[in-house]
Amino acid sequence: MKKTRLIKFSIIFILFSTVVMQLPLFDLNLASSSTENNSILPQTSQLDPQRNIITSQNTGNSNSNDVPGDEIGNSQERNSELNLEDSQTGDESDKTEESNTTPSIPLNNPQGQSNGQTGLSTELNPACGQIIQGNVKLGSNLICDNDGLMVGGNNTVIDMNGFSLKGPGIDSNKVGIMIGGQNNVTIMGNGIISGFQSGVYISGGTNIYANEINVNNNKVAFYITGAQNAQISNNMVSENTIGVALHSSKDAEVNFNQLSKNRLSGVTLINTANSTLHGNNILNTSNGIFLDTQSSLNKVDFNNVFNNILDINNANNLPININNNYYSNNNCQTSLPSGLCIGR
Repeated sequence: MKKTRLIKFSIIFILFSTVVMQLPLFDLNLASSSTENNSILPQTSQLDPQRNIITSQNTGNSNSNDVPGDEIGNSQERNSELNLEDSQTGDESDKTEESNTTPSIPLNNPQGQSNGQTGLSTELNPACGQIIQGNVKLGSNLICDNDGLMVGGNNTVIDMNGFSLKGPGIDSNKVGIMIGGQNNVTIMGNGIISGFQSGVYISGGTNIYANEINVNNNKVAFYITGAQNAQISNNMVSENTIGVALHSSKDAEVNFNQLSKNRLSGVTLINTANSTLHGNNILNTSNGIFLDTQSSLNKVDFNNVFNNILDINNANNLPININNNYYSNNNCQTSLPSGLCIGR
Protein backbone atom coordinates (compact mmCIF):
# COMPACT_ATOMS: atom_id res chain seq x y z
CA MET A 1 0.00 0.00 0.00
CA LYS A 2 2.74 2.39 0.95
CA LYS A 3 4.52 1.70 -2.31
CA THR A 4 1.30 2.23 -4.25
CA ARG A 5 0.63 5.56 -2.50
CA LEU A 6 4.23 6.64 -3.04
CA ILE A 7 3.99 5.83 -6.72
CA LYS A 8 0.70 7.78 -7.06
CA PHE A 9 2.11 10.75 -5.15
CA SER A 10 5.19 10.74 -7.35
CA ILE A 11 3.07 10.70 -10.51
CA ILE A 12 0.87 13.58 -9.24
CA PHE A 13 3.94 15.62 -8.21
CA ILE A 14 5.56 15.10 -11.62
CA LEU A 15 2.37 16.16 -13.44
CA PHE A 16 1.92 19.22 -11.20
CA SER A 17 5.55 20.23 -11.65
CA THR A 18 5.20 19.89 -15.39
CA VAL A 19 2.17 22.19 -15.44
CA VAL A 20 3.82 24.73 -13.17
CA MET A 21 6.95 24.69 -15.28
CA GLN A 22 4.93 25.34 -18.42
CA LEU A 23 2.99 28.34 -17.08
CA PRO A 24 5.90 30.85 -17.20
CA LEU A 25 6.76 29.59 -20.62
CA PHE A 26 3.19 30.31 -21.77
CA ASP A 27 3.27 33.80 -20.28
CA LEU A 28 6.65 34.44 -21.85
CA ASN A 29 5.35 33.32 -25.21
CA LEU A 30 2.43 35.76 -24.91
CA ALA A 31 4.75 38.62 -24.04
CA SER A 32 7.05 37.73 -26.91
CA SER A 33 4.14 37.49 -29.31
CA SER A 34 2.86 40.89 -28.20
CA THR A 35 6.27 42.42 -28.73
CA GLU A 36 6.57 40.91 -32.17
CA ASN A 37 3.13 42.17 -33.18
CA ASN A 38 4.00 45.69 -32.10
CA SER A 39 7.24 45.58 -34.00
CA ILE A 40 5.50 44.82 -37.28
CA LEU A 41 2.88 47.55 -37.03
CA PRO A 42 3.20 49.85 -40.05
CA GLN A 43 5.12 52.99 -39.07
CA THR A 44 4.05 55.12 -42.01
CA SER A 45 5.15 58.71 -42.24
CA GLN A 46 2.22 60.94 -43.17
CA LEU A 47 4.08 63.20 -45.53
CA ASP A 48 2.12 65.75 -47.52
CA PRO A 49 2.76 65.77 -51.26
CA GLN A 50 5.48 68.25 -52.08
CA ARG A 51 3.99 71.60 -52.96
CA ASN A 52 5.59 73.91 -55.44
CA ILE A 53 4.83 77.54 -54.69
CA ILE A 54 6.00 79.85 -57.42
CA THR A 55 7.60 82.92 -55.96
CA SER A 56 6.95 86.37 -57.28
CA GLN A 57 10.53 87.22 -58.16
CA ASN A 58 10.66 88.53 -61.72
CA THR A 59 7.03 87.77 -62.50
CA GLY A 60 7.05 90.21 -65.36
CA ASN A 61 8.93 92.60 -67.55
CA SER A 62 9.84 95.67 -65.55
CA ASN A 63 10.44 97.70 -68.71
CA SER A 64 7.53 99.66 -70.07
CA ASN A 65 6.06 98.25 -73.25
CA ASP A 66 3.56 99.78 -75.63
CA VAL A 67 2.25 96.45 -76.89
CA PRO A 68 -0.10 94.72 -74.43
CA GLY A 69 0.71 91.26 -75.74
CA ASP A 70 4.45 91.72 -75.28
CA GLU A 71 4.11 93.03 -71.78
CA ILE A 72 1.90 90.16 -70.73
CA GLY A 73 3.78 87.44 -72.58
CA ASN A 74 7.05 88.29 -70.87
CA SER A 75 5.56 88.21 -67.41
CA GLN A 76 5.47 84.41 -66.96
CA GLU A 77 8.99 83.41 -67.99
CA ARG A 78 11.25 84.00 -65.00
CA ASN A 79 9.76 82.14 -62.08
CA SER A 80 11.62 80.31 -59.32
CA GLU A 81 10.11 77.60 -57.18
CA LEU A 82 9.98 77.32 -53.45
CA ASN A 83 9.56 73.71 -52.43
CA LEU A 84 7.70 73.29 -49.21
CA GLU A 85 7.51 69.98 -47.38
CA ASP A 86 5.67 68.98 -44.22
CA SER A 87 7.06 66.12 -42.14
CA GLN A 88 5.65 64.07 -39.27
CA THR A 89 7.51 61.90 -36.76
CA GLY A 90 6.21 59.43 -34.17
CA ASP A 91 7.49 58.11 -30.82
CA GLU A 92 6.97 54.80 -29.00
CA SER A 93 4.03 56.13 -26.98
CA ASP A 94 2.04 56.89 -30.16
CA LYS A 95 2.26 60.67 -29.56
CA THR A 96 3.09 62.57 -32.71
CA GLU A 97 4.55 65.96 -33.40
CA GLU A 98 4.49 67.69 -36.75
CA SER A 99 7.59 69.46 -37.97
CA ASN A 100 6.71 71.91 -40.74
CA THR A 101 9.42 73.70 -42.68
CA THR A 102 6.90 76.13 -44.20
CA PRO A 103 7.01 79.61 -42.68
CA SER A 104 3.49 80.14 -41.45
CA ILE A 105 1.37 82.65 -39.67
CA PRO A 106 0.95 82.10 -35.93
CA LEU A 107 -2.58 80.84 -35.53
CA ASN A 108 -4.88 81.85 -32.73
CA ASN A 109 -5.54 78.78 -30.61
CA PRO A 110 -8.28 79.54 -28.10
CA GLN A 111 -8.64 75.86 -27.26
CA GLY A 112 -5.12 75.80 -25.84
CA GLN A 113 -4.04 72.67 -27.62
CA SER A 114 -0.80 71.32 -26.20
CA ASN A 115 -0.19 68.20 -28.24
CA GLY A 116 2.03 69.93 -30.77
CA GLN A 117 -0.70 70.30 -33.37
CA THR A 118 -1.78 73.80 -34.31
CA GLY A 119 -5.50 74.58 -34.33
CA LEU A 120 -6.93 76.40 -37.33
CA SER A 121 -8.51 79.78 -36.79
CA THR A 122 -10.93 81.68 -38.96
CA GLU A 123 -9.35 85.04 -38.18
CA LEU A 124 -5.68 85.71 -38.76
CA ASN A 125 -3.52 88.79 -38.91
CA PRO A 126 -1.03 87.93 -41.66
CA ALA A 127 2.24 89.72 -42.21
CA CYS A 128 3.91 90.69 -45.48
CA GLY A 129 5.52 87.76 -47.26
CA GLN A 130 3.75 85.09 -45.23
CA ILE A 131 2.44 81.86 -46.75
CA ILE A 132 -1.20 81.49 -45.80
CA GLN A 133 -3.99 78.96 -46.06
CA GLY A 134 -7.43 78.40 -44.61
CA ASN A 135 -9.56 81.39 -43.62
CA VAL A 136 -7.53 84.59 -43.48
CA LYS A 137 -8.80 87.98 -42.39
CA LEU A 138 -6.83 91.21 -42.39
CA GLY A 139 -6.98 93.17 -39.17
CA SER A 140 -4.95 96.17 -40.30
CA ASN A 141 -3.33 97.75 -43.34
CA LEU A 142 -0.20 96.03 -44.63
CA ILE A 143 2.66 98.06 -46.13
CA CYS A 144 5.14 95.65 -47.72
CA ASP A 145 8.70 96.14 -48.90
CA ASN A 146 8.50 92.82 -50.74
CA ASP A 147 5.62 90.47 -51.61
CA GLY A 148 2.28 90.64 -49.94
CA LEU A 149 0.44 87.36 -49.21
CA MET A 150 1.35 83.96 -50.68
CA VAL A 151 -1.40 81.34 -50.84
CA GLY A 152 -0.04 77.96 -49.77
CA GLY A 153 -3.04 75.64 -49.82
CA ASN A 154 -6.35 74.82 -51.44
CA ASN A 155 -9.66 76.12 -50.11
CA THR A 156 -8.24 79.42 -48.93
CA VAL A 157 -10.41 82.48 -48.30
CA ILE A 158 -8.79 85.90 -47.97
CA ASP A 159 -11.04 88.55 -46.46
CA MET A 160 -9.49 91.98 -47.01
CA ASN A 161 -11.93 93.27 -44.40
CA GLY A 162 -11.79 96.80 -45.80
CA PHE A 163 -8.03 97.15 -45.26
CA SER A 164 -5.27 97.80 -47.80
CA LEU A 165 -2.26 95.86 -49.04
CA LYS A 166 0.39 98.23 -50.36
CA GLY A 167 3.62 97.27 -52.14
CA PRO A 168 6.97 98.88 -53.00
CA GLY A 169 5.99 100.01 -56.53
CA ILE A 170 4.99 98.80 -59.96
CA ASP A 171 8.60 98.18 -61.08
CA SER A 172 9.54 96.12 -58.03
CA ASN A 173 8.80 92.60 -59.40
CA LYS A 174 6.63 91.98 -56.34
CA VAL A 175 3.05 90.76 -56.12
CA GLY A 176 0.22 91.65 -53.79
CA ILE A 177 -1.47 88.24 -53.58
CA MET A 178 0.15 85.18 -55.16
CA ILE A 179 -1.84 82.05 -56.06
CA GLY A 180 0.50 79.43 -57.48
CA GLY A 181 -1.44 76.34 -58.53
CA GLN A 182 -3.92 76.18 -55.65
CA ASN A 183 -7.61 75.47 -56.16
CA ASN A 184 -10.76 77.01 -54.70
CA VAL A 185 -9.28 80.31 -53.56
CA THR A 186 -11.40 83.39 -52.85
CA ILE A 187 -10.30 87.01 -52.40
CA MET A 188 -12.98 89.38 -51.14
CA GLY A 189 -13.78 92.06 -48.61
CA ASN A 190 -13.68 95.59 -50.11
CA GLY A 191 -9.95 96.02 -49.58
CA ILE A 192 -7.33 97.83 -51.67
CA ILE A 193 -4.31 96.28 -53.40
CA SER A 194 -1.83 98.77 -54.84
CA GLY A 195 1.83 99.37 -55.59
CA PHE A 196 2.82 95.95 -56.97
CA GLN A 197 3.92 94.67 -60.35
CA SER A 198 0.96 92.27 -60.16
CA GLY A 199 -1.80 93.13 -57.76
CA VAL A 200 -3.23 89.60 -57.91
CA TYR A 201 -1.04 86.99 -59.63
CA ILE A 202 -2.68 83.66 -60.47
CA SER A 203 -0.51 80.95 -62.00
CA GLY A 204 -2.37 77.70 -62.58
CA GLY A 205 -5.12 76.48 -60.33
CA THR A 206 -8.86 76.21 -60.79
CA ASN A 207 -11.86 77.98 -59.32
CA ILE A 208 -10.22 81.24 -58.30
CA TYR A 209 -12.59 84.03 -57.27
CA ALA A 210 -11.85 87.73 -56.79
CA ASN A 211 -14.88 89.77 -55.79
CA GLU A 212 -15.45 93.34 -54.64
CA ILE A 213 -11.89 94.52 -54.17
CA ASN A 214 -10.16 97.68 -55.35
CA VAL A 215 -6.97 97.06 -57.34
CA ASN A 216 -5.21 100.22 -58.45
CA ASN A 217 -1.79 101.66 -59.27
CA ASN A 218 -0.16 98.34 -60.20
CA LYS A 219 1.51 97.36 -63.46
CA VAL A 220 -1.08 94.59 -63.97
CA ALA A 221 -4.03 94.52 -61.60
CA PHE A 222 -5.03 90.89 -62.27
CA TYR A 223 -2.54 88.67 -64.09
CA ILE A 224 -3.93 85.18 -64.73
CA THR A 225 -1.86 82.57 -66.54
CA GLY A 226 -2.52 78.87 -67.06
CA ALA A 227 -5.64 78.94 -64.89
CA GLN A 228 -9.12 77.52 -65.33
CA ASN A 229 -12.44 78.89 -64.10
CA ALA A 230 -11.07 82.14 -62.71
CA GLN A 231 -13.84 84.61 -61.90
CA ILE A 232 -13.06 88.30 -61.63
CA SER A 233 -16.25 90.15 -60.78
CA ASN A 234 -17.56 93.38 -59.23
CA ASN A 235 -14.10 94.88 -58.72
CA MET A 236 -12.82 98.45 -59.05
CA VAL A 237 -9.75 98.36 -61.31
CA SER A 238 -8.16 101.72 -62.02
CA GLU A 239 -4.91 103.48 -62.92
CA ASN A 240 -2.94 100.32 -63.66
CA THR A 241 -0.93 99.72 -66.82
CA ILE A 242 -3.23 96.79 -67.65
CA GLY A 243 -6.43 96.02 -65.81
CA VAL A 244 -7.09 92.30 -66.36
CA ALA A 245 -4.65 90.11 -68.32
CA LEU A 246 -5.66 86.55 -69.20
CA HIS A 247 -2.81 84.47 -70.61
CA SER A 248 -3.05 80.80 -71.69
CA SER A 249 -6.18 80.35 -69.62
CA LYS A 250 -9.68 79.07 -70.28
CA ASP A 251 -13.21 79.28 -68.95
CA ALA A 252 -12.58 82.58 -67.20
CA GLU A 253 -15.31 85.07 -66.37
CA VAL A 254 -14.63 88.80 -66.17
CA ASN A 255 -17.99 90.28 -65.25
CA PHE A 256 -19.43 93.53 -63.89
CA ASN A 257 -16.11 95.24 -63.18
CA GLN A 258 -15.42 98.96 -63.29
CA LEU A 259 -12.16 99.48 -65.22
CA SER A 260 -10.93 103.02 -65.77
CA LYS A 261 -7.68 104.82 -66.60
CA ASN A 262 -5.66 101.65 -67.16
CA ARG A 263 -3.01 102.97 -69.52
CA LEU A 264 -2.54 100.20 -72.11
CA SER A 265 -5.64 98.05 -71.81
CA GLY A 266 -8.71 97.43 -69.73
CA VAL A 267 -8.97 93.68 -70.46
CA THR A 268 -6.45 91.74 -72.57
CA LEU A 269 -6.71 88.11 -73.68
CA ILE A 270 -3.64 86.25 -74.95
CA ASN A 271 -3.98 82.62 -76.09
CA THR A 272 -7.15 82.31 -74.03
CA ALA A 273 -10.29 80.32 -74.88
CA ASN A 274 -13.90 79.85 -73.83
CA SER A 275 -13.95 82.89 -71.58
CA THR A 276 -16.63 85.52 -71.02
CA LEU A 277 -16.38 89.30 -70.71
CA HIS A 278 -19.80 90.50 -69.63
CA GLY A 279 -21.30 93.66 -68.20
CA ASN A 280 -18.04 95.56 -67.63
CA ASN A 281 -17.58 99.34 -67.76
CA ILE A 282 -14.25 100.07 -69.47
CA LEU A 283 -13.20 103.70 -69.80
CA ASN A 284 -10.25 105.95 -70.62
CA THR A 285 -7.54 103.60 -71.87
CA SER A 286 -5.76 102.75 -75.13
CA ASN A 287 -7.47 99.42 -75.92
CA GLY A 288 -10.65 98.88 -73.98
CA ILE A 289 -10.81 95.16 -74.82
CA PHE A 290 -8.03 93.42 -76.74
CA LEU A 291 -7.97 89.78 -77.95
CA ASP A 292 -4.98 88.38 -79.83
CA THR A 293 -5.00 86.00 -82.81
CA GLN A 294 -4.63 82.90 -80.61
CA SER A 295 -7.61 83.71 -78.40
CA SER A 296 -10.69 81.90 -79.64
CA LEU A 297 -14.24 80.98 -78.72
CA ASN A 298 -14.51 83.84 -76.26
CA LYS A 299 -17.77 85.69 -75.66
CA VAL A 300 -17.76 89.50 -75.32
CA ASP A 301 -21.20 90.91 -74.65
CA PHE A 302 -23.14 93.70 -72.91
CA ASN A 303 -20.05 95.74 -72.05
CA ASN A 304 -19.97 99.54 -71.90
CA VAL A 305 -16.68 100.57 -73.51
CA PHE A 306 -16.23 104.33 -73.92
CA ASN A 307 -13.64 107.10 -74.24
CA ASN A 308 -10.85 104.74 -75.22
CA ILE A 309 -8.52 105.23 -78.17
CA LEU A 310 -9.96 101.94 -79.46
CA ASP A 311 -12.88 100.42 -77.63
CA ILE A 312 -12.77 96.81 -78.90
CA ASN A 313 -9.83 95.33 -80.78
CA ASN A 314 -10.03 91.81 -82.22
CA ALA A 315 -6.38 90.96 -82.95
CA ASN A 316 -5.65 94.26 -84.69
CA ASN A 317 -8.48 94.02 -87.23
CA LEU A 318 -8.56 90.23 -87.63
CA PRO A 319 -11.98 89.08 -88.92
CA ILE A 320 -13.86 87.43 -86.08
CA ASN A 321 -14.66 84.33 -88.14
CA ILE A 322 -10.96 83.46 -88.11
CA ASN A 323 -10.44 83.26 -84.37
CA ASN A 324 -14.13 82.56 -83.72
CA ASN A 325 -14.77 85.08 -80.99
CA TYR A 326 -18.32 86.22 -80.38
CA TYR A 327 -19.28 89.90 -79.88
CA SER A 328 -22.80 91.00 -79.04
CA ASN A 329 -24.62 94.04 -77.60
CA ASN A 330 -21.49 95.98 -76.70
CA ASN A 331 -22.17 99.64 -76.15
CA CYS A 332 -19.11 101.27 -77.72
CA GLN A 333 -18.02 103.62 -80.51
CA THR A 334 -14.92 102.21 -82.20
CA SER A 335 -13.82 98.69 -83.02
CA LEU A 336 -11.40 96.67 -85.16
CA PRO A 337 -12.83 95.22 -87.30
CA SER A 338 -15.78 97.56 -87.50
CA GLY A 339 -19.23 96.33 -86.55
CA LEU A 340 -18.46 95.04 -83.05
CA CYS A 341 -20.37 97.90 -81.39
CA ILE A 342 -24.13 98.34 -81.25
CA GLY A 343 -25.27 100.12 -84.41
CA ARG A 344 -21.74 100.39 -85.79
